[in-house]
Amino acid sequence: MVDKAPALAGLLQEVSSDTVTAADLASTPSQVCGTAPHLVFDMAGIFDDDSKEPTDPFTLYGTNRKKYAIEQLQGEKIIARKKGFTVTTCVGAVPAAEESPQFQGLPVAGKLDQAGNQTCRSAEGIELKPTCGSSCRNACTAGFDAYVQANKDFSGYVIDSKDQARVLKSCIRQCTYECGKPGKVFDFAVPFRR
Repeated sequence: MVDKAPALAGLLQEVSSDTVTAADLASTPSQVCGTAPHLVFDMAGIFDDDSKEPTDPFTLYGTNRKKYAIEQLQGEKIIARKKGFTVTTCVGAVPAAEESPQFQGLPVAGKLDQAGNQTCRSAEGIELKPTCGSSCRNACTAGFDAYVQANKDFSGYVIDSKDQARVLKSCIRQCTYECGKPGKVFDFAVPFRR
């Protein structure tokens, strides 16, 4: 990114003999030192072309359910069990506008049930950490992608790719951390407030 401060400082020195306000620059930008209006606004960072699309704040809610065995099923019937871990992770997003005081009083699992785009993924493995990582990565990716698509369909805006990567990384990290704790069920939440 080009440093615009020296050019802006030079421009302001040239017009320092008169008192110039932002309103003056906006009303008569082409009269300031013969500079084109887009150059003045570009140097000042006003009306920047590469600005992000607006994104409503939201929170990703999730839960991990662990079983300390790998079950082989035939329909609904368990026919065998073997040593290992089965991790089921569910993730859903809720816009901040829908988080009422009654909603805030719910536990994370209840908030996840209220999410309209809840996505669950399971993974099985011999070691807990890689199994948690696989389940969390798949569930966070699927749940967040569902929210991004729903947000795009509703508002027409796409969440910035850097923000998507940041939220997805936070979701996977928080989910994997909670999943690695001893116990059977752990919840997590990843807020996005930009």
